[in-house]
Amino acid sequence: MPLSSPKKSVSVELLKKYDRPGPRYTSYPTAPNWTEDVGPKDYEDSLRAASANETDPLSLYLHIPFCRRRCYYCGCNTCVVKERDAVTNYLEALHTEIDRVSDLLAPRRRVGQLHLGGGTPTYLTIDELSSLFDRIGDRFEFTPNCEKSMEVDPRVTTDEQLTFLHERGFNRISFGVQDLDPEVQKAIGRIQPTDLVTAKLEHVRRLGFEGVNFDLIYGLPRQQIDKFAHTLDEVVRLRPDRIALYSFAFLPQRMAHQMKLPKEDLPDLNTKFGLFAMALERLTAAGYRQIGMDHFALPEDELTKAQKDGRLHRNFMGYTVQSTPDMVGLGMSSIGYIDDSFFQNISSVGDYSKTIAGGSLATYRGLWLKPDDLSPVRLKTIAHVIESLMCNFEVSFKAVSERFDIEYQSYFAEEHSRLSEFVDDELLFCHDNGMAVTPPGRTFVRNIAMTFDTYLPKDPKRSGPNFSRTI
Repeated sequence: MPLSSPKKSVSVELLKKYDRPGPRYTSYPTAPNWTEDVGPKDYEDSLRAASANETDPLSLYLHIPFCRRRCYYCGCNTCVVKERDAVTNYLEALHTEIDRVSDLLAPRRRVGQLHLGGGTPTYLTIDELSSLFDRIGDRFEFTPNCEKSMEVDPRVTTDEQLTFLHERGFNRISFGVQDLDPEVQKAIGRIQPTDLVTAKLEHVRRLGFEGVNFDLIYGLPRQQIDKFAHTLDEVVRLRPDRIALYSFAFLPQRMAHQMKLPKEDLPDLNTKFGLFAMALERLTAAGYRQIGMDHFALPEDELTKAQKDGRLHRNFMGYTVQSTPDMVGLGMSSIGYIDDSFFQNISSVGDYSKTIAGGSLATYRGLWLKPDDLSPVRLKTIAHVIESLMCNFEVSFKAVSERFDIEYQSYFAEEHSRLSEFVDDELLFCHDNGMAVTPPGRTFVRNIAMTFDTYLPKDPKRSGPNFSRTI
C-alpha cells in the first residue's frame, strides 16, 4: 500500500529502490575522499593565501566536544570526561589555535558567521565561555549582521547561560529535542521532559533571540507514527522558527555506543518513511516551508526567503544565507574550507591538545587543491550543482554555464544520462533551461545529487564509503 507524500503517492517499492548509503553533502568532495597527505603546512599555506582577501568575511566554527553523558544515538565527535582539568587543557589549546590561525590570516579579521557546536557547548561555565569569546573578539571583528549561533542541550543549559549568550551578541539558538515521547527518550538515553524544553524556549523568547531551531530525529527505537505525531503537535505548538528533521543513522560498527540501543525496536523501512511523510505533512500544514533536504522554516524566516530567491547556501554548519567564501574550523575534529581546500583537525581531544601545545596546527587530513591542478574547476562545478540541488531544489543550466565558462549540456552529458530513472519516477523534472526536483523528489534529493558525484561507484550495488542511508 503506498504511503502518502504531499502531492503524490510514493510506493514502498520506490523507497526500497532508492534506500542506499549516500553522502549528506555538507561538502564536495565529501570527507571520505580526503587524504592524510594533507597536513599543517598545507593549511598554513592556504591561510596565508586567504589572508589576501582582506575585506571578505569569514565563518568561524568552534567545536566543544564535552558532554555530561553520551546519548546512545549520537553520531557526533564527543567525549565524556570526569576531570575538569581535561576541559581546562582543551580550552588552553583552543585559545592557542585561535591565536595561531588569526596570525596566519592577518590582516583578514571580519567574521560574518560564528557557530559553536559539539558535544555540548554549554557544558562550559559562563567564565570559560566569556574567556573564549574574549579571545575571539581580540583576534577578529564581527560584521554588523553577524550570525552568532550555538547548539544547546536543554537538560544542562541554565537560564543564566542563555542570558549571558544574548548579552554577548548571540542571536540564534539550536535546541536538541529529538523526540518528546518518554519511551523513546528512555531507549536513546536522553530523558528530556516537554516542560523543560518549554521553559527554556520561553526564556529564550523573553530574551529576544532572533531565531530558535529544534533538532528532531526520525527512525529512533520505539518511535511509532501516532506517538511521533504527538511530538510534532507539541513542537508546532511551541513554534520554533526552524526545524531540522534528521534521519537516524544506525552505524554501530563505527560508533560502539549505539550498541546500547535496543536494535529490535528500530522501525522498519515502511514505518520510518511513514514517520517522515507524516512529519512533512504536519509541518507544512502548520505553515512551515521545506528548506533544502531536511529542514523546515516559517515563511518569514530568512532561510525561506533565501530559498525563494535562490540565495540559500550550505556548509558544515548547515543551511545559511551567509555566503562567506572561507570557513575556519577550530577545535578537535573541526573542519574548515580555506582557499578552495578542505582541512580537518585531529579527532582526539588529547592528541589535539598535545599537537597544539607542541607548536603545530592540528590538521591531519584534507583535500588541498593546488593552483596548477586541473581538477579544481571540475570539482567546483560539480559542487555548485550539488549545492543548488540540495539547497534550492533546482539547477539553471545557463547560470552554471556562465559561471564556469562551460557548455552545461555537453559537460554533464554522462551524468544526465543517469538522471532518467528519477525523471521516469516523477522525482525530477528536466527542461531545456534547467532541472527541478519535484515535491516528492525532495525526499530523494541526496540520491539525485549522487548522480553528479564522480567519487561514488556508479553501480549502487558496489561497496563504497560507509555513509548513512538516504531514507
